Amino acid sequence: MKEQILQLCKRLNKFSLADIELISEVSVNELLPILKELISENKLMKKQNIYYYIKRNCNNSSKLPLMFQYHSNQDIDYIIRAFCADIEVMKTMQIFNSSQTCINKFYRFLRDSIYKSQYEQLLKHFDNEPKIGQERNYMGTNIYLYLYNDKLFVSEKLLKSNKSKKHTNYERLKIKNIYLRSYRKVLNRSYAIKFHLHLAEELWKCEKDYKQRYLEINKILFS
Repeated sequence: MKEQILQLCKRLNKFSLADIELISEVSVNELLPILKELISENKLMKKQNIYYYIKRNCNNSSKLPLMFQYHSNQDIDYIIRAFCADIEVMKTMQIFNSSQTCINKFYRFLRDSIYKSQYEQLLKHFDNEPKIGQERNYMGTNIYLYLYNDKLFVSEKLLKSNKSKKHTNYERLKIKNIYLRSYRKVLNRSYAIKFHLHLAEELWKCEKDYKQRYLEINKILFS
């Protein structure tokens, strides 16, 4: 029912609780928790008892690739959900009757967005407290790891500063444990070229449940 209500919200764009109750023929007791959840997912906004549908700006070519313009918001949302639920590309393409190339492009863009988001956070930490990156090699591909506030960040390139300090023994052990846990999930020959993206994905998903992943990736993409 939630998806049907969301589609109705999209068509109405701006509405009161009485409006949507009348049109949907769904009771207020059933509508309120659905509307509250949609607000928490940044799909609706409420001001002075009026609800507003939040449009995703899929025409923002500076942020979103062209493929977003050729798919409905609902299809995009389902692909994002599949990614957050760890559904493999082959299964996702069967669900949507889509090509492997199409789903791969979406998944790759999601990974790239996650990497860029965590990289921006890393740069802020590094500017305040430069550290020497811990180098790891996967099938000839080097990546560099940094730990700040017990959170592991990955960089495709070594960050440099004259003030960089070594990680402490505790931090190096923490890096090792977190890295190995995520590394095991990306052991695949095809991941060698974009290893930093796959590792960033696993680090981002680590200790997040499905709902947390879904809410956060929407903020990364559409906020």
